[in-house]
Amino acid sequence: MEQLILDTAYQWFTTQGVQSFTMDDIASRLGMSKKTLYRYFVSRQELVEKVANRLATDYEAAMVLVDEKPVDSLRKLLGYIGTVLNFCKKINPVFFSDLRRHYPVQYIELNKSMESTIGSRIIRTLEAGIQEGLFRGNLHPQLVIAIWQQHMATDFEFASQLTNDYSKDEVFRQALYLFLYGVATPAAIPLLEEELHSFSHNNHEQTVIAHH
Repeated sequence: MEQLILDTAYQWFTTQGVQSFTMDDIASRLGMSKKTLYRYFVSRQELVEKVANRLATDYEAAMVLVDEKPVDSLRKLLGYIGTVLNFCKKINPVFFSDLRRHYPVQYIELNKSMESTIGSRIIRTLEAGIQEGLFRGNLHPQLVIAIWQQHMATDFEFASQLTNDYSKDEVFRQALYLFLYGVATPAAIPLLEEELHSFSHNNHEQTVIAHH
């Protein structure tokens, strides 16, 4: 029962926001009494903490899958960033907005965890890619990741405010292109374009499947 509640809350909170659901709403929609719900979770804050922790765990697990792929640094970098984009697509920006406004401690902890998870990997990959001749030799990986993470946070806010002009997917896709073309060496551009074509095609297929 506890797992069912957590699974359901995770789905609702990350797609519709935390503030859309009171504990009464959750109990009612799950067809259980409030007493039963409170037996497993004493407050919405506890439920939010569990959801945030699970999101951080899922994010790390997705990155580990990329770690294990025996590919060059360019493909590895694309794998990490593609994983970030997939998470951005699945999670409604309202979830993070609600955390920031109403659960600041959980917001800070989740952000710190996610930034650490991706940051160390991208720095390591950029350093390796410089040695491989795939990324520009004048890059400062620590600074690059700091700038990129700041841009991602801004892009997420920007995407949440868009209504008609561009989809959230397109905002992140353009940010991805800017970043990758900015770090790749001229010699690596043909490989980058080939990989981006494949990435965009696979991404489109996943989107089509998800809507059927």
